[in-house]
Amino acid sequence: MKNILHFLNPIQWLKAHSFAKQNAKFDKSTYDLELYLYSEMLNNKMLHYAYFEDTEIKPEDISFRIFEEAQIRYADNIIKSIKTTKDAILDVGCGMGGLAEMMHHKEFNVECLTPNKNQINFINIEIPELITHHCKYEEFDGNQKYGTIINSESLQYIPMKEAISKTNELILPLGQWVISDYFSIAKIGDHQKPHHLESFLHQVQKQGWTIVSQKDITHHILPTLTYIDMYVNRLIKPLKHYGFEKLRFKKPKLFYMVSKLRNHVDAKIEKETRTVDPEVFLNEKKYMFLILEKS
Repeated sequence: MKNILHFLNPIQWLKAHSFAKQNAKFDKSTYDLELYLYSEMLNNKMLHYAYFEDTEIKPEDISFRIFEEAQIRYADNIIKSIKTTKDAILDVGCGMGGLAEMMHHKEFNVECLTPNKNQINFINIEIPELITHHCKYEEFDGNQKYGTIINSESLQYIPMKEAISKTNELILPLGQWVISDYFSIAKIGDHQKPHHLESFLHQVQKQGWTIVSQKDITHHILPTLTYIDMYVNRLIKPLKHYGFEKLRFKKPKLFYMVSKLRNHVDAKIEKETRTVDPEVFLNEKKYMFLILEKS
């Protein structure tokens, strides 16, 4: 009853309103919860999927160390595809800078680009030797051209037409466009996310790009999803159920009062669960590793 009275107290609602107004002024770009979570969980500054040689590995056999090693392997595959260290490289959608840092240590002349202010701040502090550009790729006004442009899980966020146009503008003759990302199998619209694979390949070829290599690596990244899916179904969902049921028995009135919040949480978890469902991914998407060359 004390909790219910506290919840219904008009003074507490006034305080809550005041807190909400103050919180609205908070610059969320100064504190990225997702970036904080990944930087604490992983030690390699990687935000992308992992590449597993063993496509049949069981999710319960994947440790943090194995997952991080698979992320490094994913980055290594990209680095091995770059044909020259002479020309500048642009890592578009660079995340926390893990891939660019690896390239820098191998003496590649690499620059980072991301529209995320938190990622730029993180890189500037943790890897100050890297050149960074804080903007959307389609709005980037570079003062040089690049021998290689990399989109590692970032192409899907850039409109297809603008992505191709900007890469055409920035690439050197015979330069490479290295893309590691997932695409939709079915065409459902002109501006769909992720991009429709066949439409993208058709458009780049029309724009004078040669497809040097086209590799479907879906089954090599799928253990990432089975790993996340395992934690969702064996940890997050049971914990959510446990917490709600505990509230039902301990504070039944409060349990009833927060029914809308519980429904919202349930709906949110179900929506997010679908994005990491391996079966759904296999039916709807292909994860591709593409190497294109400008003729």
